[in-house]
Amino acid sequence: MGSTVSTRLGAAADFRLAGRQARLGAGAVALTLGLVAAAQMLLSKGYMTPAGTPVGGDFAAFWTAAKAMAAGDAAAIYNPSVFQGWLARIAPGDAEWTLFWQYPPTYFLVIGFLAATPYWLGYALWSGGGLALFAASSWAAGVRGAALFFLLAAPVVFQAFITGQNGFLTASLLLGATLLPDKRPLLAGACAALLTVKPQLGLLIPVAYMAGGHWRAFGAAAAGALALAGVSILVFGIAPWAAFLDSLIGAGGRVGDGVMPLYKMPTVFAAFSMAGLPASVALAFHFAGAAAAVWATWFVWRKSDSPALKAAIVCSGAFLVAPYAYYYELVIVAAPVALLAMASAREGWRKHDHLMLAGLFLAPMLLPGEPTGQGFNLAFAAMILSIVFVLRRLKSQHP
Repeated sequence: MGSTVSTRLGAAADFRLAGRQARLGAGAVALTLGLVAAAQMLLSKGYMTPAGTPVGGDFAAFWTAAKAMAAGDAAAIYNPSVFQGWLARIAPGDAEWTLFWQYPPTYFLVIGFLAATPYWLGYALWSGGGLALFAASSWAAGVRGAALFFLLAAPVVFQAFITGQNGFLTASLLLGATLLPDKRPLLAGACAALLTVKPQLGLLIPVAYMAGGHWRAFGAAAAGALALAGVSILVFGIAPWAAFLDSLIGAGGRVGDGVMPLYKMPTVFAAFSMAGLPASVALAFHFAGAAAAVWATWFVWRKSDSPALKAAIVCSGAFLVAPYAYYYELVIVAAPVALLAMASAREGWRKHDHLMLAGLFLAPMLLPGEPTGQGFNLAFAAMILSIVFVLRRLKSQHP
């Protein structure tokens, strides 16, 4: 009896949709999410949606920072109270902003064009242009056909768009940095150098380059990062760098104190903190996760010939290493996982791979989750799905 039930459950778990059914389902999810977003925007008043959130979400931080930079306050806005004052004065809507400015001064070179745009045009260019860049980068990386459709229809892409964040940019740069170091090392290094505008997501790239012996890419990345920093000093002076470095201490304190929302973070520290463990214990687990990510990256980049697997281990491992990251940055794993799925379709699926992919596709519909002080971290659970899929693919190549 038990064996029969187990067999039936196994057969049910191995059920797979036909390609056409899967595409229709993914299309229905994307259409539903798109209609919800469109309705929120159309029904908004003064850039405030019926849900009580501003149109564009965190884009307000980039747009406001660009305006403040143009006005000569590039260093001052690293002070939270100064930045809050700027948001209160010029950001649209009547929101109570809890945003901070904690990007390195090199980021002003990326967002500078926003200083010349009205809010609505800036948001359209920022999120629309970012999506176009991500789609083009994914296509150039080899994500084609049905895989590209599923990728662009994924809720994680929707989340990156509506939050007005920079996930599309970092995802595109990570693709270039991790897929090109052997074929086009200078371009890969340039992508890695540009990724220093959000350095916490690229911490595994030096490990990957050293493990793979990609010294030209490593040198290009180092030289590019220094040049980018130098340009920012020439344009904005040294004061923003001093203010930025000083602000890092405050950022660490806000994470540890829970001021920055842990339930939105797919990180080890956030997951164990929400589970009720003391901060010191959660930090110990974070270091253990970071060490595991470093080891896995070193192993894969030393042993594997699969560019997709190399990209996936860096992008997934980024969330184990980063001191903080948010659910809208999960888009960085989408294209590498799509490439691995394409490889699985060619070379053979492992049992239940399709269930993990379905879960990874659908889970971001529920993000960021409920703002509980303790309990289950849904964002981290989505990250674990990605990591497990990557590790299973690694095992199939290196049994």
